[in-house]
Amino acid sequence: MKQLYYVVQTLLHGRNANVIKIVSLGLGLMMSILLFSRVAYEQSYDTCFKEHENLYQLWMRYTVDEEKYDWQEQCVGKMVGGMFEAFPDMIESATSTGFWMVNRPLYNGNTCFKEKKISADSLFFQTMGIEVTSGNPVQDLQQADVIYLSERFAKRVFGNENPIGKILSYNKEIDLIVKGTYATIPDNCTINPEAVVSMPTVWKRNIGNYSWDGGDSWLSYIRINPNVDIETLNKRFNAMIQQQIPENEKYKLEAEARPIRDTYRGYDEVKRMTVIMSILGACILFITALNYTLLSISSLSRRAKAVGVHKCSGAENGTIFGMFLWETGIIIAISLFLMGFLVLNLQDFVEDTASTKLASLFAFDRIWVPLCVTAVLFLVGGILPGHIFSRIPVTQVFKRYTEGKKGWKRSLLFIQFAGVAFVGGLMIIILMQYHYVLNKDTGYNPERIAIGSNDAKDYKGTMVAKHFYESLPYVEAVTSSVYNPTSGYSGQFVQDETGKTLFNTRYDYVQENYTTFMGIGVKQGRTPRENGELAVNETWLKMRGWSADKAIGQTSLTEQGRLKIVGVIKDFHLGSFFQQTLPFVMLYHPSFGNNVYVKLKEPFAENLQKLNKEASEAFHKNIEFESMKTMMADNYNSVRVFRNATIAATFVILFITLMGLIGYTNDETQRRSKEIAIRKVNGAEASGILELLAKDVLVTALPAVLLGTLASWYVGELWMSQFATTMGSTIPYYIMTALVTLLMIVGVVLVKTWKIANENPVISIKSE
Repeated sequence: MKQLYYVVQTLLHGRNANVIKIVSLGLGLMMSILLFSRVAYEQSYDTCFKEHENLYQLWMRYTVDEEKYDWQEQCVGKMVGGMFEAFPDMIESATSTGFWMVNRPLYNGNTCFKEKKISADSLFFQTMGIEVTSGNPVQDLQQADVIYLSERFAKRVFGNENPIGKILSYNKEIDLIVKGTYATIPDNCTINPEAVVSMPTVWKRNIGNYSWDGGDSWLSYIRINPNVDIETLNKRFNAMIQQQIPENEKYKLEAEARPIRDTYRGYDEVKRMTVIMSILGACILFITALNYTLLSISSLSRRAKAVGVHKCSGAENGTIFGMFLWETGIIIAISLFLMGFLVLNLQDFVEDTASTKLASLFAFDRIWVPLCVTAVLFLVGGILPGHIFSRIPVTQVFKRYTEGKKGWKRSLLFIQFAGVAFVGGLMIIILMQYHYVLNKDTGYNPERIAIGSNDAKDYKGTMVAKHFYESLPYVEAVTSSVYNPTSGYSGQFVQDETGKTLFNTRYDYVQENYTTFMGIGVKQGRTPRENGELAVNETWLKMRGWSADKAIGQTSLTEQGRLKIVGVIKDFHLGSFFQQTLPFVMLYHPSFGNNVYVKLKEPFAENLQKLNKEASEAFHKNIEFESMKTMMADNYNSVRVFRNATIAATFVILFITLMGLIGYTNDETQRRSKEIAIRKVNGAEASGILELLAKDVLVTALPAVLLGTLASWYVGELWMSQFATTMGSTIPYYIMTALVTLLMIVGVVLVKTWKIANENPVISIKSE
């Protein structure tokens, strides 16, 4: 207990320095634990399903004209059922799920619920290994107009009432009867609906193509029997596919089953972000630990006499070592309380950065993450200084301790300077690229445009909706299409005159005024204005090998038949800048499409609220229009989240490094005070003293910043590789970051050494 008493007294005596240590450790722990916890959270995806090691997802890909397309999760409808029927000895269960008829809200009376939904067949719960808490899904989901709810969603809709037999309305159009409930699925799953609509509900209304030929819009899963060799199953599976879809001139099809555990972890963006966040987390953790070490050892000359006194009183090396470990442990414990305080008070930021709730991020099965981070910090920050302090000889009680070697200090500073340059360079690149993709010309003008949906069932209903929107006084113009460019388009194959498939193109059905409304340029000809006509974009022409002059008047064989090309439109970007510019065909839509575009007068935000209110009242259902610019920004939400995390990491590392640099500078000026005084007695000017000390730090800073900048460039290019369109050369930004980092380091040194450089040398010499 005496050791603990002396430790507490030491901490109270040096409280100013310890406050800096606690704040530095608290910030460093928060960011490193946050980053590592997010990595662990994402690596735990899809482990919640029962016996998930036997659960597999189907992937497929097309081969067109000997060109293999990318593997895709969306499969043709009957693929998984055909697989289940063909290999009952290898497959225990199989299911197909879709996103048809689930995009609109559910209503309990007039209360609207927008929770995530899917449509699925009767073996969904059995295949996925999801616990059913009431109902018989194998029987119930074979019936139309049936819905199952998660326990969480059922409680939200019906409170403590029994939901079985209750009616929910899908978009106030279709009544669905609740036949059962299931255990709520955690957030870290690739498939986690709050409601499951029976597949016959979709089939009954002839929605979607559920066949072997096309209609690749279904997520499919199989549960294999234990000890089945998946490679053997995949080979037999592909042989079966060729029997269902013989090789032809249109395309070839192949598929394979992959562990569901690898679905999310296998996405390129997830693998990329896992690497980058792990590097950032490790960088912050070790800089935090080494900064604590630097601050601790920098106090060596001041604490040597106290250590000597303890040794005169009988303390052994192990006792001194243990005391320092106690000191480190107490400081880390207080820092953890600070971290907890920051996390709770910055909960919105933390949950946004982690893309999940705090309860999920720090779930009990991932508590090992903060424990491991804390243990590493304790070992690095406690053992090395403790070892050095325990070796101070007892003679230090009789004389002033001077410590001339500073190689270890330079090493610690080197790592910190490199870390600042690394994270700072990465932050600048992410900021600039995010700004670039948000503001780059997409080929259409989203200003003051809001997009909503039109659910009218017939031509008359669609025209009523059109006239309603056109009549509103704050609406400038109205148009419609089947899809919209912020979310991408469906595709179809382009064929030559012989019927041979050439490539895949995106397509949309639009009204005649669509290009004018959207500000899409028409290069030649005009847009379609009647059935049988289409316009193509410039990329389509390049892939077809035609010039604009040659294309006008030609016909193209499409899934809609042979259509006449009446115009060439300029390329505009489909989806986000993660994708290359794609070929595109524009077809005529005679009625008002399901995507409604309105151009609002200013003030835009106020008129958007009016539009949503009046449209909901007019059509007696929840109708929500959304700003097109907001929809475009949502495509880059992951970039925004990572940008925020990187900004926070940069400021944390910068603060920690500045604290370490200030401690180092104070220690150096104290250690070299007599040397500086003698130089001044011999005629040295204050400017010369400042230059001497600045050069001393620059010897360490220059190579460190160079190394950190090179590492930042490597990781930055890795991150930039996800974009098909980038801002151009990034080299000037890295150079600028390196120069700013060096100027900051020199500035701190000059500020902290200004006093001693201008101090009367007699004062330092007298204290000797």
